[in-house]
Amino acid sequence: MIYLKTFKLSDSINKNKNIYPFNVLKDKEPEIFIFDNITVLYGNNGSGKSTILNIIAHKLNLKGKERNNPKVIGTLDYFEDYASKCKYELGENESGRKISRIPENSRYIKSEEILYEIRKIQQDAVLQESIESNLARERGLKHAKEFLKTDEGEKQFERFEFAQEKYSNGETTMQILEDNILPDTLYLLDEPEVSLSPQNQV
Repeated sequence: MIYLKTFKLSDSINKNKNIYPFNVLKDKEPEIFIFDNITVLYGNNGSGKSTILNIIAHKLNLKGKERNNPKVIGTLDYFEDYASKCKYELGENESGRKISRIPENSRYIKSEEILYEIRKIQQDAVLQESIESNLARERGLKHAKEFLKTDEGEKQFERFEFAQEKYSNGETTMQILEDNILPDTLYLLDEPEVSLSPQNQV
């Protein structure tokens, strides 16, 4: 099922060439994106891939869209202004009927979010080792392990077992994606290949 069929970037420009994202995507191809079940945007660094994904996320109001700096009263949010002038067409379901809305669990997942989760898991694993060591000194090793098996201990350190089993960033990335990507949903993935082997990228 294709939830998003087409997306047309705004052809609006701004006299101030420094206003983002006006002018950034001017004269870039294509102006209209036609989507398939999986569509890959590719290009050099700084070519606008992430900007395009964020514009789409703003237009569709997807969870994960990047917020601009807090608004100053009386000023215009140029990013929202640009996104509001873009147009899109929803796709069709398996029966050929037009989809009326984007699924509510749809989201924009950025590579830095995944890297942040990996870092948190790693930090939690280090924290657990420190806590186990302190508890072992205070209560003895047996009591420390028993505490970590209690509901309180499990709630505080639910990531630890996972962190100990998954050693590579790539395996952790795969687990995070598998935990967060649901069927029948639209996802915008920014650099999903980060930390993944070529086989897992495919």
